[in-house]
Amino acid sequence: MTKQCKANGINISYEESGSGEPLFLLMGLGAPGIKWAPHIAAYEKHFHVYALDNRGAGQSDKPVAYAYTIEDMAKDTIGVMDALGISSAHFNGISMGGAIAQYIAVHYPERVRSVILTNTFPYCNVSFRRSIELLREANGQLDPITSGRLTQWIIYAQPFMEEHEDFMLQSEQEDMNYPHPMPSYAFKAQCNAILGFNEYKNLKNITAPVLVVAGDMDLFIPVYLTMEMVNAIPGAKLYMAKNGGHVQHWEQLDTYNQVTLDFLLKNKTNT
Repeated sequence: MTKQCKANGINISYEESGSGEPLFLLMGLGAPGIKWAPHIAAYEKHFHVYALDNRGAGQSDKPVAYAYTIEDMAKDTIGVMDALGISSAHFNGISMGGAIAQYIAVHYPERVRSVILTNTFPYCNVSFRRSIELLREANGQLDPITSGRLTQWIIYAQPFMEEHEDFMLQSEQEDMNYPHPMPSYAFKAQCNAILGFNEYKNLKNITAPVLVVAGDMDLFIPVYLTMEMVNAIPGAKLYMAKNGGHVQHWEQLDTYNQVTLDFLLKNKTNT
């Protein structure tokens, strides 16, 4: 069910379902919370799930003439928690959403029961920075289908693309049919938020249980950057998806859902 509340001075939209301990799902660049649907189907059986539209995406407000930051989006999330009376929760963040989750885990440790960092980054290395800059500058210049296909080429693993073009075409059509398209200025603002993010030196301060999930064929986030993040977080666990791209959570859906759900269930406060 789609709902909305005032948080951090703007309206934030979110999908809500299930019951139990709260689980906040934070999506990546340019995507609305509804893109979590294949995972919500597994999580909502055990948790009270909140899948947020980050500022600029979905049905949340899209501030104009304002430089978005990961800190802003973290405070948006904390604002939703405050509005709903939720003192602490589990978190799963994908890519940019994983950056938001890192910021929350570092700066709001009392609000975090456990955190999953999916296909994400502690800072922008050169290749990742150039990819984000490319997508930022292409947005609004290329037509939506071409821009979407450029993104797909970057985020899907090559073996998956060879075998599942039908899945990619279906995903493309779903994105084209989404009734709340993201304006170019908001996409660029999210890109700039990513480019300005660096919590690497602070990861040692995370106290919550952490699971890092990544793909060994991720063109966006190289394996060495993932390992830097894992090694910087005390006690962090790692699941590396073989032949997985930046969206291994869709490419290997059942495995991803099981691995992440096992971690979440292990770290439930009330068993």
